[in-house]
Amino acid sequence: MRIRRSFEQEPEPIQMAPLIDIVFLTLVFFMATTVYGVLESEVDITLPKAETSKTMSRSQGEIIINLKRDGSIVVNNRPVSLQELQDVLVRVSQYFPGSAVIIRGDKDAMLGNAIQVLDCCRKAGIQNISFATIKDLKRTETVKPPDTDEKAGSQ
Repeated sequence: MRIRRSFEQEPEPIQMAPLIDIVFLTLVFFMATTVYGVLESEVDITLPKAETSKTMSRSQGEIIINLKRDGSIVVNNRPVSLQELQDVLVRVSQYFPGSAVIIRGDKDAMLGNAIQVLDCCRKAGIQNISFATIKDLKRTETVKPPDTDEKAGSQ
């Protein structure tokens, strides 16, 4: 006589410890990338206003150059000279061909300083350059024209 022994295998429970580790690592990754993006835009600069300003998304290899009112240049929260900026731009263009440069210039910065930054970009072979602005929200006020029916000085 044959005796069968059948064992029912219980499904394995989901391991929670590795799942929690993955969730926390993902959270740390997104927090770190968000802080990096915010740091570059927190330099003490008053951007000029433009009616046609658009919100743009960041791309890989994109570099933000901050041009302060006093003419100093800041990249990655570090003041740099024109020669250091040139070296950084050359490295970026080598590792990320076709990369973009965003120039965040203070509205009171000198035009000559912006031209020097543009010259560094051209020497590095970077052609995708834009200037950061903020949206100018025009106030639409209705102006009432002067009343033409009244006669001036009639009494």
